[in-house]
Amino acid sequence: MTKEKEPTTLEWVRNLHRLIDEQGLNPRKLSLLAGLNATAVRDMIEGRSRFPRYDTVQALAAALKTTPAVLMSSDKTNNEIQAKGAVFGQDIELLTEIITRLQETALETGRELTPREFAAMSATIFRRLQEGGDTVSRKNRLGAIKPQIHDLLEYEVLRHKRGK
Repeated sequence: MTKEKEPTTLEWVRNLHRLIDEQGLNPRKLSLLAGLNATAVRDMIEGRSRFPRYDTVQALAAALKTTPAVLMSSDKTNNEIQAKGAVFGQDIELLTEIITRLQETALETGRELTPREFAAMSATIFRRLQEGGDTVSRKNRLGAIKPQIHDLLEYEVLRHKRGK
């Protein structure tokens, strides 16, 4: 992993390089530890897979003993997470998952969201989950997030139909 990284390399790929180096791993070993195809990490590093699904990011983060938000964030954001503590870090993790799942679902359903719609949906889901307190465990997040995303997307479709 001593190969110089180009300045255009995505920040999360630079984080991935750093974590692999720090932990003495290689791309194949990390892929297997994360339960991915043996060449998955290499494909990400080489730019063939630029934006992995959230499940893949979760698996990589777990194998690297970090979190998806830390893996995918800039150094500035990671420093802020460390400085502000665990609750802030958990909020960032939840927002990261909500935003990523919303992007994935919008793509899967062919729904193009305006930035305003996207922000409003992300904020709504975050507030709803926060109102639930600690009742939504890490394992149950997907089960809690996906139905809300689908409900909000259906609502937007209906709202747009009424507006025409």
